[in-house]
Amino acid sequence: MTQELQARFLDLHLPHQKVLFGYLLAAVRDVHEAEDLLQRLTIALWEGFPDYDPASPYPAWAFGVARRLVARHFRERGRREPTLPLEILDGIVPAVVDGGEGLSERGRALAGCLEKLPEGLRELVRLRYEDSRPLAELASRLGQSLAAVNMKLVRARRALLDCTRRALAGEGGA
Repeated sequence: MTQELQARFLDLHLPHQKVLFGYLLAAVRDVHEAEDLLQRLTIALWEGFPDYDPASPYPAWAFGVARRLVARHFRERGRREPTLPLEILDGIVPAVVDGGEGLSERGRALAGCLEKLPEGLRELVRLRYEDSRPLAELASRLGQSLAAVNMKLVRARRALLDCTRRALAGEGGA
């Protein structure tokens, strides 16, 4: 890479490094693992930078690479999905790409929607995504099959995503 290309990469990458780290940390919920992933991501971005199209926003490209890295990371570890599912993490990316203004608005919308979930579902979401409890533990605690608990979480995530979208569109969330 030429010095000019190196300088361009650093100018584009460094302002977004903390947000990329936050994305990775949200995915894995472990600081050391997120730091390792950030190093791998930076190398992948560096190596792919000659193919980057300057007409497209750098954050969108970088988050696309980060998403693939996270998915590969979990496949390699034999885990089905990140602590926060990719579709929820994907919901964060547009706000970051737009400069972060929408991030707190989205967070408020998500928090409001979380409060609207029935208490049992809200607690299930909290245990799974805040406390990082394994599905098997949740299934045992609830006396239900893994499939049943997983389906509850799928429905809760879908409800949160739909509610958040409605809230951000000004339709209110329910």
